[in-house]
Amino acid sequence: MLNRKLITCIGLLLVLSHCDTKKRYEDNIANSMFCHSFAICNGQTPARVGIIGDSWTDYALGLEIVETLRTRLENDHGYQFAGATLGGRTLSAAVGQGLQFQVIDEAGADIKTIIISLGGNDLQANIAEFVGNVDAVQASRFAKIRTDLKHMVQTGNAYKLSKFGGQPITWIIHGYDYPNPYMNVVRGNSGCKTLFDQVGLNVPDAAIFARDQLDGLNNTFLSIANEEPTLLYVDLRRTLFGPPSSQAEFMTDCIHPNNLGYKLLADRFALTIYPITNIGR
Repeated sequence: MLNRKLITCIGLLLVLSHCDTKKRYEDNIANSMFCHSFAICNGQTPARVGIIGDSWTDYALGLEIVETLRTRLENDHGYQFAGATLGGRTLSAAVGQGLQFQVIDEAGADIKTIIISLGGNDLQANIAEFVGNVDAVQASRFAKIRTDLKHMVQTGNAYKLSKFGGQPITWIIHGYDYPNPYMNVVRGNSGCKTLFDQVGLNVPDAAIFARDQLDGLNNTFLSIANEEPTLLYVDLRRTLFGPPSSQAEFMTDCIHPNNLGYKLLADRFALTIYPITNIGR
């Protein structure tokens, strides 16, 4: 299923096509969107580092409405990505679309590292399914995340080696910091108490429930990294002064940091992965 933002953008392009607007302008918008969101660019974009991500790396189709983790890494730490980042994306969808192959193709033979910013939407989608069955649904989703992440890493490395030779890619997946479920809804309502209430998910304390889910997801990433020799996990929890919740002054909404929050996260992340990427600090 197409992401809602992608449908909106395509709709915008269709409108523009009927306006007195130069085709070059339309093409530039389309090319920019597909390059940023799907690593489908106008020719190869040589890069040593790729990125595949969700709304923590793309809040609005590449528009810097919020300076996300990707934007902060590019602007503050000198990263130049071959990337496929799109708000709302799931790990499952990224694997299904073969984005690991697309990023490798776009980056070319120099690709050394791919950053993964995915998994949160896989856990939080269709929150109504948790009603009356939290433990079983959560376990099922963690198992699917495990399968999909391993598949991305293993098939990505096999593809890179078959096409370019050399060494396998080093994959880096970061965990998410704690949500703040009691905040007002700004963009969507995943992870917000308002959604829990709407679907009838009654939990004694939404902050504790969200914290435990987030810890479970991070622990899953760590477990997979311990099994996959080319996968590194980076823990970003407690950057925004949780648990149980990240502080509101660093958040845009229930699950998305604001500009300052992303700056703190990017600074910590860049410092942690510097020995691998040798880019920025």
